[in-house]
Amino acid sequence: MDASHPLRWVAIAAAAVVALLVAAAIVAYAAIDTQAIVRYAADEVSRLTGRTIAARGRVTIAFWPRLAVVAHDVTISNAPGAARPELARARVVKGAVATWPLIRSRQLVAESIEVEGLDLALETLPDGRGNWQFDGAGAAAPAAPVGATASAPFRLSGKVAVVDANIAWRANGARSVAVAISRLDVIPQEGGRYAWSGTFDLDATRWTLGATSGDPFMTLRDRVPLDVDAKLAGGGVSVTAKGRVERRDSGGAAVLDAGIAWEAGSERMARWAPELARESGRIASRVDLRDKRYTFSGIAGAIGATKFDGHATIDPGARVPRVGARLHADLVDLSRERPARREAAVATPAEPSAAPFAALARVDGDVDFVVDRVRLRDGVEATNARGRAIVADGKLVIDPLDVALAGGRIGGRLRADAATSHVHLVVDGRGIEVARLLGAFDPGRNASGGVTSFAIDLQGSAPIPQRFLARASGSVRIDVGPMRVKGVALDAGGEVLERVLDTLNPFRRVDPSTEVQCVVARLAVQNGVAHAERTIAAETSRLALSASGTIDFAHETLDLLVKPRARKLSALPSVELAEVVRVSGPIRSPSVRLDTIGAAKTALTIGGAIATGGWSLLATPLLNAGDDPNPCATARAGGKVATRGNASSAAGSPATDPLAPLRGLFR
Repeated sequence: MDASHPLRWVAIAAAAVVALLVAAAIVAYAAIDTQAIVRYAADEVSRLTGRTIAARGRVTIAFWPRLAVVAHDVTISNAPGAARPELARARVVKGAVATWPLIRSRQLVAESIEVEGLDLALETLPDGRGNWQFDGAGAAAPAAPVGATASAPFRLSGKVAVVDANIAWRANGARSVAVAISRLDVIPQEGGRYAWSGTFDLDATRWTLGATSGDPFMTLRDRVPLDVDAKLAGGGVSVTAKGRVERRDSGGAAVLDAGIAWEAGSERMARWAPELARESGRIASRVDLRDKRYTFSGIAGAIGATKFDGHATIDPGARVPRVGARLHADLVDLSRERPARREAAVATPAEPSAAPFAALARVDGDVDFVVDRVRLRDGVEATNARGRAIVADGKLVIDPLDVALAGGRIGGRLRADAATSHVHLVVDGRGIEVARLLGAFDPGRNASGGVTSFAIDLQGSAPIPQRFLARASGSVRIDVGPMRVKGVALDAGGEVLERVLDTLNPFRRVDPSTEVQCVVARLAVQNGVAHAERTIAAETSRLALSASGTIDFAHETLDLLVKPRARKLSALPSVELAEVVRVSGPIRSPSVRLDTIGAAKTALTIGGAIATGGWSLLATPLLNAGDDPNPCATARAGGKVATRGNASSAAGSPATDPLAPLRGLFR
């Protein structure tokens, strides 16, 4: 017999055994109830998490060379009290686990995980818990024997991918935030690090994520602190964070060096803060989160030419969320025009039904600030501005608030109440040199003096803060001291003031300078209307004038009668002045015209007098006789001081004198 025959039979026998094993494996695999395996796995996960997990669609399982599962229409139930039944839904879930490590040492090594079409709804429940926090409501697992492995360790050896996902986040009572993830990949690297990369859309902006971290699965399972180094960029804005995060019994904790930077004209920053988007900027801070309290230390940043620093705290877990801050800036520029509102913005109604200060009841705060320089319009600059704002129990108090300006100082305080929308504003100014302000408006002007003091005390209901003056009541007081202005006098007041002065005194433009002796205003404000009864006055070397009338802040109109009086001085030519000038109409563009009879009639209404008939005969002599040699003194005294000459004239007039109501009208 050929010696090769036994080997041939051995080979045939071996082939038959392999065939039988393969056939047995095929038969065994065909006999396996994969749905039973799926149900068992789902029940076990539900026992550990307290949530129901189900695969409503087709499920396929492979056992070699790896344990691979593909499940369709997978759901995880939500917490009681949540907005919808499912916490998460996924169109397809794919996973592959190495079989041999699982058999040999019960080690779960995931070679790949992919979730496609994830729909995840995260929210804060009424009791303050997150719906993603699992209760582990099932029976506790039995204790492991001594020397045995406590649990099957998990390790990721391949990529985790999330594709075409939508995540919604809604805090209790807040607006929902939606994130659409195109793709997110998590890939293990050497040294136990993980690389994160992906793109997603948030609030109409496409963001790109690039990050590295420690083992996130160890953090979730064993509460090991997680090191992170991440950068997020989109819409001309980049956000960075580097540090450590961890889970504690009291909640999340983190210590991060965080920063945000944006380009000039950034589309994303234009949505967040249009005024900041005009220039490039950056802000960096150490962020310390613990016990649900945020501390921002070492704040440093720059926006355009402005540099700032400080520190802040935010305590959202207090009975009322509380904010505290100490901030310093070297420059704040208020001279630039404010950016236009976005087209999508909804116009604010004139009289909203909700109180405008309602936000004061939702937060408490204490903020101190110091600004070295404040740049105002037309080259005016204030220095050393400082203030403190306190919000408590729905009430806002800004006190003190002061700033140095033009050689003097302005101080003030503000109080507002969220419950009543009542606002009280007090502002005082001392030692301010108007000439220095005029020089800032026009650097070529030679001006000196004009030390000014003023006091504003207004209060009232503010349906919207911008319309506070429309309902305010109180007083306004202004006093300007002697001042010399060379060149074309007082043109800095704008076109309206120029037209008034040209009408009152056409000769003023040939004077080499204007000697201003005083400017006085005493206004009584009632329900948004300022009243003047000979309580607006000015005196120069050539001219004295007083004014009566009203300024309506609600409708932004005015109606003033200005009465000039020429001062006859030797070596100066006489000047023919207008009798009365009426300034009326919109505050921004009033009309200026001569008005004798009509002005007298209006002045009577303002002063509360009553007269009848004979206007064409009485107006001219009346106005000529109504000169006041010291209109500033009269204005300071409230406009009701009569001179000695006028008093004797009034005594010699008969009681039935028809001119009596008109005499002294402009004193």
